[in-house]
Amino acid sequence: MIEKNSELIYGKRTVFEALENEVQIEKVYIDRDSQFMDNIKRMVHEKSIQISFVPIEKLNRLTKGNHQGIVATISPVKTLDLNSLEKSINDSNFNFLILDSVTDTKNFGAIVRTAECLGMNGIIISKSGSSPINGETIKSSSGAIFNIPIFKVDHIKDAIFLLKANEIKIVSADEKGENSIYDHKFDRKTSIVMGSEGKGISKSILSLSDNIIMIPMKGKVESLNVSVATGIFISELAKEL
Repeated sequence: MIEKNSELIYGKRTVFEALENEVQIEKVYIDRDSQFMDNIKRMVHEKSIQISFVPIEKLNRLTKGNHQGIVATISPVKTLDLNSLEKSINDSNFNFLILDSVTDTKNFGAIVRTAECLGMNGIIISKSGSSPINGETIKSSSGAIFNIPIFKVDHIKDAIFLLKANEIKIVSADEKGENSIYDHKFDRKTSIVMGSEGKGISKSILSLSDNIIMIPMKGKVESLNVSVATGIFISELAKEL
């Protein structure tokens, strides 16, 4: 029986990252015919986590995702609040990623993975109108979501006001931006704002930006997937870190 408030995670890398980062895992289900997960099995036993070796059909019923022969149940991923964000800034962490209405779980997971890999200090989302943090998100992030703080705030504006009060530049990505990302000189204390593919960044948030810049497009397709665009922005910022 899976607890009502539990979250399913699946995939070898995702479960491994959860084990490595001391995520509270309630139970692990492994394909009883699997022969290639000795390191995970060892870690599960060392941490005294309940484990069940089940037929592959059981895993297929638990999730439609690419489980790779392993599924686990965990407590919901913990997020942080605005007060925690302020403390993080006081600890000299200056580079945050702000997501305005990114709702697709796979895009969100891919963005989390990129942000963690390239050294962002945290990701800021709103409590409403944002992607849920579920098994698909966790799998898409390859477990990176366990390694980077996620700040969930009532209003994105509150976070931006806090960042600006700490002299952190707010750079927003918008296809109508006047300046190219490749001509922009990123400040070391910068937070990047990305919007949804459909609506982009809301006008009220754009109005709070210190800079609005765009990625020049040379092909026939007019826009990039938001996770790809985010990767370009973060990689350009990372050059200054």
